[in-house]
Amino acid sequence: KPENRDNKLIINDIHVNTDLCVFIVFLLTALAAFGQEVPSNPHGCTEGSCYPATGNLLIGRAANLTATSTCGLRGPVQYCIVSHLQPDKCFECDSRHPYDSYRHRNSHRIDNVIYLMDSDGDHTWWQSINGKEDVSVRLNLEAEFHFTHLIMKFKTFRPAAMIIERSADFGRTWRPYRYFASNCTRTFPRIPAKSLHQINDVICEERYSDIEPSTNGEVSITKEDPSSVLFIFTELLRITNLRINFTKLNTLGDDLLDRRSDVLQKYYYAIYELVVRGSCFCYGHASECAPVPGVNTRESGMIHGRCVCKHNTEGLNCERCKPFHNDSPWRPAEVEEPHTCTECNCNGHSDRCHFDMAVYLATGNTSGGVCDDCQHNTMGRKCEMCKPFYYQDPNRDIRDPRACVACDCDPVGSFEGGICDSHTNLDTGMISGQCRCKANVKGQRCDSCKNGHYGLSQSDPLGCQPCNCDPRGIIMMDAPCDQISGDCSCKRHVIGRYCSQCEPEYWGLSNDLGGCRPCDCDFGGAYNNRCMMDSGQCGCRKHLIGRQCSEVQPGYFCAPLDFYTYEAENANGVPPTDSSLPGKVRPQAADDCIQHLSNQARRHRRHRRVSSSQQYQAALRRIRQLQQTPDVTTVHREHASSHIVTWTGPGFARVKDGAGLVFTIDNIPYAMEYDIMIRYEPESTEDWEAVVSITSVQLPSSLRCGNLLPTEQLYTVTLLHRNRYRLLHLPFCFEPSNRYVVSIRFQRHGVAHRHLTAFILIDSLVLIPKYTELPGFQGNAPAAEQHRDDMIRYMCLDSFLITPMPALAEMCSKLICSISSILHDGALPCQCDPQGSMSGECDKVGGQCRCKANVIGRRCDQCAPGTYGFGANGCTACNCHSDGSLSHQCDPLSGQCPCRQGAMGRRCSDCQPGQWGFPSCVPCQCNGHADLCHPQTGQCADCRDSTAGHHCERCVDGFYGNPVLGSGDHCHPCPCPGNPGSNHFNGLSCQANATSDQIVCTCRRGYAGSRCDRCAPGHYGNPEQPGGRCLPCECNNNIDTQEPGSCDSRTGECLRCLYHTDGPSCSHCERGYFGNALVQDCRLCTCVPSGTLESVCHEGRCHCDRQSGDCPCRDNVNGHSCDQCSENHWNFGQDGGCEPCSCDRQHALGPHCNLFTGQCQCRPGFGGKRCTECEPLHWGDPRLECRECSCDPLGSETAQCDRKTGQCECRDGVTGRRCNECARGFIGDFPRCVPCHPCFQLWDDHVCMIKRDLDHFRYTVEKILESGISPGLGDTRIKELEKNLNKVLDLIGAGDSDGVHRLVAQTEPFSCFSTEILLTNGRLSDIGQELNSTAVKDEELKRILNELEKELRDVNATVAHKQELLDKYLTSGIFEKVKKYNRESLQAEERCNASVSGPGSPVEQSNRTRAVTEELMNVKKDELLRALAAQNNSLNELQQNSHDLERKVCGGHSNSSSNGSCPESRCGGAGCRDDQGNHACGGEGCNGTAGVALGALDKAGNVSERLNAADEELVISCVQLQDLASLTQNVKNQTVNVLTKAQRKKEYFESNNKKLKDLIKNIKDFLNEEGADAESIEKVALQVLAISLPLNRTNLGQMIKQINNSLTNLTNVGGIVNQTSQIIRDAKELLENAKDQALDLSERAVETAKKALKEASDNLDSTKNVEERLQQLEDTQMDAMMRLSNLSVGVEALRNKTEMNRQMAKDAQAQANNATLQASSLERVGTHLNAPDMKRFTQKAKDMKKNAEDLLNDAMSGIQQLDGESSWLLPALRHLFSHFGRFFLQR
Repeated sequence: KPENRDNKLIINDIHVNTDLCVFIVFLLTALAAFGQEVPSNPHGCTEGSCYPATGNLLIGRAANLTATSTCGLRGPVQYCIVSHLQPDKCFECDSRHPYDSYRHRNSHRIDNVIYLMDSDGDHTWWQSINGKEDVSVRLNLEAEFHFTHLIMKFKTFRPAAMIIERSADFGRTWRPYRYFASNCTRTFPRIPAKSLHQINDVICEERYSDIEPSTNGEVSITKEDPSSVLFIFTELLRITNLRINFTKLNTLGDDLLDRRSDVLQKYYYAIYELVVRGSCFCYGHASECAPVPGVNTRESGMIHGRCVCKHNTEGLNCERCKPFHNDSPWRPAEVEEPHTCTECNCNGHSDRCHFDMAVYLATGNTSGGVCDDCQHNTMGRKCEMCKPFYYQDPNRDIRDPRACVACDCDPVGSFEGGICDSHTNLDTGMISGQCRCKANVKGQRCDSCKNGHYGLSQSDPLGCQPCNCDPRGIIMMDAPCDQISGDCSCKRHVIGRYCSQCEPEYWGLSNDLGGCRPCDCDFGGAYNNRCMMDSGQCGCRKHLIGRQCSEVQPGYFCAPLDFYTYEAENANGVPPTDSSLPGKVRPQAADDCIQHLSNQARRHRRHRRVSSSQQYQAALRRIRQLQQTPDVTTVHREHASSHIVTWTGPGFARVKDGAGLVFTIDNIPYAMEYDIMIRYEPESTEDWEAVVSITSVQLPSSLRCGNLLPTEQLYTVTLLHRNRYRLLHLPFCFEPSNRYVVSIRFQRHGVAHRHLTAFILIDSLVLIPKYTELPGFQGNAPAAEQHRDDMIRYMCLDSFLITPMPALAEMCSKLICSISSILHDGALPCQCDPQGSMSGECDKVGGQCRCKANVIGRRCDQCAPGTYGFGANGCTACNCHSDGSLSHQCDPLSGQCPCRQGAMGRRCSDCQPGQWGFPSCVPCQCNGHADLCHPQTGQCADCRDSTAGHHCERCVDGFYGNPVLGSGDHCHPCPCPGNPGSNHFNGLSCQANATSDQIVCTCRRGYAGSRCDRCAPGHYGNPEQPGGRCLPCECNNNIDTQEPGSCDSRTGECLRCLYHTDGPSCSHCERGYFGNALVQDCRLCTCVPSGTLESVCHEGRCHCDRQSGDCPCRDNVNGHSCDQCSENHWNFGQDGGCEPCSCDRQHALGPHCNLFTGQCQCRPGFGGKRCTECEPLHWGDPRLECRECSCDPLGSETAQCDRKTGQCECRDGVTGRRCNECARGFIGDFPRCVPCHPCFQLWDDHVCMIKRDLDHFRYTVEKILESGISPGLGDTRIKELEKNLNKVLDLIGAGDSDGVHRLVAQTEPFSCFSTEILLTNGRLSDIGQELNSTAVKDEELKRILNELEKELRDVNATVAHKQELLDKYLTSGIFEKVKKYNRESLQAEERCNASVSGPGSPVEQSNRTRAVTEELMNVKKDELLRALAAQNNSLNELQQNSHDLERKVCGGHSNSSSNGSCPESRCGGAGCRDDQGNHACGGEGCNGTAGVALGALDKAGNVSERLNAADEELVISCVQLQDLASLTQNVKNQTVNVLTKAQRKKEYFESNNKKLKDLIKNIKDFLNEEGADAESIEKVALQVLAISLPLNRTNLGQMIKQINNSLTNLTNVGGIVNQTSQIIRDAKELLENAKDQALDLSERAVETAKKALKEASDNLDSTKNVEERLQQLEDTQMDAMMRLSNLSVGVEALRNKTEMNRQMAKDAQAQANNATLQASSLERVGTHLNAPDMKRFTQKAKDMKKNAEDLLNDAMSGIQQLDGESSWLLPALRHLFSHFGRFFLQR
């Protein structure tokens, strides 16, 4: 049958192990033998799964098999075949009718593939249209089937590409089983072309798409029998549709041609047979299937699709459980577990149920059935519970139909409308029939509310609503609310249904008696008095914080009442005649100034001091000065810690009588009335008045100010001199967004004319809000009254009227903040200037920021008066110099002080340009080479003409000369060799050599020579050329830079390298040394000559690498010093280096060998120097292994065996490799071997033949196992055997007994083979047993061998360790050193022998040299003697000439002894030395040139000493004059201090007198007023009496007595004045003789006198009795001033004369220095002069000496004259000071 043919076509697709595959193959073979129609399990379906029989699913389903292309459906078509064996090539296809073997044989419809042949045994097939490639064949099944495998047998070529697909949802979706293609990569690039690893892998195969065979080609795909696979493959095997898609034809390359019909006729798809094997898909729950309803086909062999289900399952495929059998989940049956569906348990109350997986899992996989439609008022999964509103009767079983009874509960108060407990469960508190009341309901039937609840309601889930009364707000806790309405009873300040809310303006519900607390919101900081009920937080205005809004946010502040202060110094000052000022302009007093000046002139005339013209001029000047005084000026006042600040801002506006100020106001925050206050300070005891005009620029538009008229208000107030502020009597209404102009005229009160000298200081204009208009102060509310009382009680308003403001009370701060919050709708930002303030925060009230040093202003944004430079560090004090500045104030930006005439600088503390020494400025002394000097030190700045020094008195570096004024010389550039500033100047400085008049340069580093025109040692270059320079030789510090010639002076090449360095730059070590030459670290090479290359060694020293020191080693020698052989080498010291060990890798323990012998360490059994041979008594291939012979001494001839085979040479009767067995033909135990019986030989021949046959069999079996082919048994034979076997199977299946007997008869000739096979099997079994025993022995031997190998490895390791220690000892260098010393000794011996004997020895060479020398001496002897005589004569002549020269120079000839002394020659001479070892030449009484020069030198030296002494005396005189000037300056300073003190006393007395007069006048005015009552007069009197005078009556009497005594002492005032006049006349006489500093002394003395007289005048002015005398003293003082002022001309002349004397002294000193230099040069020149020259030189020296003496005398006389003048000047000054001193003491 066709279905039996798939046995050999199955392809296993399941990825299992090899054993499973073998098992499956045998199993399928067995099944095929007995047919597939039998069910797969013998036990049916009771104990496990069962499966229906499998078969061809196409049988009976021809109508369900379709193809998209069939040839001849529309008429006959021709097709051809590709074959060379058939004569007919083309045929006809006509498929219009179904196939019929008689009438329609050419029909090739798709149903032809169901069977291979027709009833006549002819092949039938399906064939597609010619040339069509995309063709599909589809099988549609009526139910789900289990697919096992698919077989296709093709009539033509198999397709080049096709796809087999399946569907499990009746064709809705398709999934591929397998892809087939001749080239998978090209045809299906996305499908992997690999072997199958997983059962569900989708792969592409190429084995079924080849071009061969051309017919009968097969394609099969197998998915396994359902009974032999696991359930995990169910989805893969389940199908409802199968589709085969042919996508590409195999066309033999004709697809490259066109589509002509003769080409396309050869290519089409044609299938002989299509087998789709499978079974009914029943999930293991059925063993047979029945037809599906609606399918009436009953063809034999048809596999039906409806399962006959077992295990309580149902459905076409047994895919679900039967009804009421859902207690366990449906699952496919398994081999040992049928998974039978279990019946549900519903306690007799239902007959339907369903399975619930959640329930099944919750029960531990035991029960998952859930009953449906429970009856008898039951419910639950098993109908085991009563329904809601029913409960189980405790006396009935749950299976009783009457077990559930209805509940009796009030549906209003119980849960779920009257539900009760359905059963009793004491653990959960359930009692059967008990009602479940709602949370707030009680009672057996749940029909009443609990305590604290009300309103029983069915709609309420809790039954009754709780009262929800807040316990903090109710009065009674036991009955919080009404049981019907639920209203709570609340406390006093609590409201709401539940008493849970506070009344408005209350918060903080608590257990207090009242329930809530008042909000108490700040009336200004909060918008109202309402607050948050929970937190009490009030609604704060902007930037106010705190619960009550009474605190200010950081960075903000509350404005004080005087916040709107407008500084007068910022107002616009206007003159009296300005029309903007209110009031009338008063006329100016015309006679005030004239009357004053007339009185002054009358007094002067009385004393006959001033002429009438002078009076007139003075009057004009005074009037002009008063008229030019500004009407309004700014007066800045400095803030000092010692003084109280009584003003605001930087100071005051000083306003003249009648003038005024205009203020502009445009920053009003709140529309209301404001009080207007003027702050001021009077300058006199007169009262003033202010006329104020306030005008609004726009008409008022606010509700507060809009109805008030007029818009202009006029005020007139009196500014009393005893007050500091004045409030206008009426307020004025200001409003925001409007601008106001306040004009104020200030004038004296009660007068008709304005006075030019009357001024008042105005501080500021202040607007103070009328706080009583604001909320919180208005009305009669208690809080408003309390606020008003607090403002008065704590004097809050009064605190802002005076300056400085006192510390505010805490209550005032709070009220002020409230007022400010209302005015500004919150707090104001501090806006502290980040540069001038310490931080961004300010005072809470007032907003004053914390300012840095010298910074003022609320925002710290301006400098204090007397400071400047506003910045990050505050302001800097002006520090204007008191002597040079007109004021203590400076420019706020630059800090420039206003300087007096003659002063300059920022502080006015510097002299004019060209002067120094402020305040006594003197001209700069810069020798005419600079115009400016340092203002304090006098050091000249920017010296010109190449000069430098404090006074530009010397030349700068690079120049030489004498730049001192009057020297006649100047600075010249140093020629080194070029001039400074050029590119050819190599020097630092130079100087003129006084002896040779040559310029000697001091060279820069790297240059040398007198003109720096060559390079110094260690440098190179071309300095003699312009632009050339000398550079340091780059020798890496390896030369001596001080040594000449250490490097080339032109190229810089290093010539004398040190520290063993070498190279043009000494940058590397010299040969034979190594290291780092850059750090002077060159060391000697340490190469061993015997290991180093001979080419680098010479005379025992070898060269090495200059960097690393590595020596160039010979072959196979290594080490830093070439002192050892390389690894695995030996024989050190050879010319060719070390030799390799060449140890055998396998037979040696290692590659190393002995360093001296080269012997390798061999493994046991191997020998030879390199271990390439077997050692004695061993055998084998040394390349593999050497084994020990181990020949038995009893059975072998010798102990050595055959070296190749290991066979020992045995004795007769003995055999075996080791000769330890009895030989064949002998019997007995070795070594006692006895020959066998003679018959043994016969049997032995037969055994040998059998052995030969067995060897042949063994060889044949091995070949079969290797190739898998039996010799002589080919494929044809196998096919024949298979064919016969199939016949046997057919006979057995058909029950043909005759055919079986015939077959058995045919098999008898093969019985011999069976016998032989049995024998062979027996022999093989014996051999197997023997092999098993041998294997056991082999394992035992292997174990013993392993133990021996382990022991051997341990021994080898020990030997290797010992050998390593030995090698280390031998290679440590001891032996090498011995060899080295031996060689060195032999070489020394050879050198010694060669030096003593032999033709080339040094001894022989010395002999030859001596002979030649003696011969030369004999030849040159006479010539040398003659030359010696001639030289002696020349020496005698030279000696005589030297004596003559000695007499000329030294005055005598020398006769020196051996120690250099010349006892016989007192004048000395050549070679003569004195006692100190110095050269002796000339002396007293000697006429030589040296003596004359020394005499001249001594005289010049004397002149120089005298000039130096004169210079010192001049210096001393200058010092004395400076001391005198200092003393005079001190006297002047003391006098100035006394005068200042006297002036202060005078001012103090005048001030006190004025205050006293004012006080008396005020008291008088008060007493004269009409409103002065008795009580007020009494208070004033008491206050006057309470004034305590600084002195009591006693002290006052004593003071009056002292004054009288002083007046008594002043009786001789006229004499004192006369004496003072005499002193002034003496000073005038001193002026005519004084020089230089006398002017300063006189001026200071006169100044002292002036100040002393001024002090006396001030003191005398305190009493009226001595006024006349002080006036006379003042007149005397004026006369003295007049006379002293006339002295200035004489003093200037004296200064000029002194300067001339000083200059003459300097000139004398310069000439003396020149004389000294000339004398020094004469001393050097004198040694080269003859007698006439020496005479001229002596005369010139005398002349110079005389000139020097004359200059010295002139200088001395000038100094004496100065000393004389100072001698009479000082006593006169002392006399003058003594008179003034007596006068001061008398005063």
